[in-house]
Amino acid sequence: MNKYKAEQEFITRVIKEAYFKFRKKTSDICMDKASFDIVTTVDLNIEKYVIDCINEAFPEDKILSEETRSDTLVEGRTWTIDPIDGTFNMANDIPLFGVQCSLYDRGSIVVSAIYIPSADEMYYAVKDGGAYLNGSKIHVNYTDLEKSIVSFGDFPHSRKDDIRRERAVMEKMYDSIARIRMFGAASIDFAYLASGKTNGVVIYTRNKWDISPGILLCREAGAVLKGEHGAYSEESRVIVAVADNALYECIKDIL
Repeated sequence: MNKYKAEQEFITRVIKEAYFKFRKKTSDICMDKASFDIVTTVDLNIEKYVIDCINEAFPEDKILSEETRSDTLVEGRTWTIDPIDGTFNMANDIPLFGVQCSLYDRGSIVVSAIYIPSADEMYYAVKDGGAYLNGSKIHVNYTDLEKSIVSFGDFPHSRKDDIRRERAVMEKMYDSIARIRMFGAASIDFAYLASGKTNGVVIYTRNKWDISPGILLCREAGAVLKGEHGAYSEESRVIVAVADNALYECIKDIL
């Protein structure tokens, strides 16, 4: 029996439950969070609900959450929470967003869950246990470079060097692949790669609530994970997750 089965079953149930309790209504309030960023009452209510559930079920665990506990250090058992990944999409009725969580234990991501409400799709993974979509095992899909679809994360407004690098990577990759997509939500990027809908993801961020669920999901689905200096690590500025190393090879020199 998998060591983390109870945690996986717990978090997949809680994030779906949280979404349907607090999903967008006409009375919800959208607030400025920072330059070029917003937060809504949906984000805040979902985050609080998930935190309360974790505190009740696993009172000794730490919590790193995007909106209210973003400074928590990941040590021991630590949950990450992204209550709505793709808030701009959700706020504007674009159905590309998700609710996502992960669990770290002694420095490793051991559980991940991503719920995509618009398709009622629950993606989840447990370390060394495979990746799943609604209970069925999933795997990345490699195709020829010229038929590949690669998605990119949103341009990071506050990090001008990363914007320049991402644009350069996008331009270089476009000469080799079929299509580029920008979905506006890391949860969508990683879920689509893990389930074979796309063939690669390039995201410039270190925010664990954005990328940790997708890292484990894609790793368990057979993806290759790289950073700017080779193998992906916690210190990497960029994460490149691909179905096959050939996609990485065509851009590795300019990351």
